[in-house]
Amino acid sequence: MEIITKASKIDGALLKLIEKYKKYYIATAWASLGSKSSIKLLHNKNKISKMIVGTHFYQTHPNFIKKFINSKKVKFILKTNGIYHPKVYLFSNSRNDWECIIGSANFTVSALTKNNEVVVHIKSTDPNSTNIYKSLMDTIDGYWSNSESISETEYHNYKNIWNKNKKKINSLKGKYGKSKNSKPLVKSKIFSLSWSEYFELINNYEFHSFEGRVKLLNTAKRYFSDNNSFSQFKKIKRREIAGIATEKQSESDIGWGWFGSMKGAGKFQNRINVNNKFISQALDEIPLEGKINKSDYSNFVNEFQQAFPDGGSGVAIASRLLAMKRPDYFVCLDTQNRPKLCEEFGITKSVSFEGYWDEIIERIIDSVWWLSEKPKNKTGAQAWLGRTAMLDAIFYEE
Repeated sequence: MEIITKASKIDGALLKLIEKYKKYYIATAWASLGSKSSIKLLHNKNKISKMIVGTHFYQTHPNFIKKFINSKKVKFILKTNGIYHPKVYLFSNSRNDWECIIGSANFTVSALTKNNEVVVHIKSTDPNSTNIYKSLMDTIDGYWSNSESISETEYHNYKNIWNKNKKKINSLKGKYGKSKNSKPLVKSKIFSLSWSEYFELINNYEFHSFEGRVKLLNTAKRYFSDNNSFSQFKKIKRREIAGIATEKQSESDIGWGWFGSMKGAGKFQNRINVNNKFISQALDEIPLEGKINKSDYSNFVNEFQQAFPDGGSGVAIASRLLAMKRPDYFVCLDTQNRPKLCEEFGITKSVSFEGYWDEIIERIIDSVWWLSEKPKNKTGAQAWLGRTAMLDAIFYEE
């Protein structure tokens, strides 16, 4: 009997047993392809006697299921009453010649390459092996009686549901974008705040008035509501929205530098002044109301970058425009708030266009306060409609 605690060694042990024995009896909560032992199993699938794989929470990858559509030897637990959660790998030549690995490791690439797992490697030469073997076989037979083959149609149904829930599964894991060192969500001071806690935080911020910020966002909303496209704005209003209008140039008493002043972005100023069509077309990709998807954002980025064929596009100026049109979804990420905001999420300060959505916006729209219902009182409702842009008030450094 042996205890194995390293993922790669568990994978290696399974690999050897797959090569050594003639019959496989496996019960695992979840499965996927990618580990060395999973590839070896595919090459020796004719030796599988009974393999039962769970599908709860859609953690089994469709790539594994696809290999065993209509299989009579690999079946799946599709029922939802109770959670199927075993991890048993029994390899046998006979009742007196067998080995088994049992413990915490599922038959997934994560469990067999990087997770923290503990398993016991039991052999037929160990004490009480006869009773252990019988107990394991009876248990696997019980699982087998509750399992069923997956048809081609059921596989496609599962895959569609899996794709739909992939983002949800990743967010529950705290996984956003490609960052490997992001901060655990429970360590975030912002992510789990209730709306009342978040509102109190932005309402009592020391730099710039809460009322002034709300007034700016309300004015920006009116600009977009009164015009079909950004290109129809008067020049001064385009400059205000872009964060490049000085107080003397502005038609209002609003400090348009809040939420990210872009006065130092020369090429950006030029594109705003000449009413570049790609800037307007980019903003047209973002709906004024309703849900915003990554595809909307990607379309915005594609159009926006065409305005800068000679370079000069960037997340700061793009997110300024986004935050003005949809402050409920976007925050201007600039030099004043970037260090603390990125520190809060545990991500690098060199945020790309893709990273801005995947690592920042996706986190924000999963936050407790962001998902709260719109308050009924006027002040709370106005703040709620600009709740993402208001992060600038929290992370801003004077």
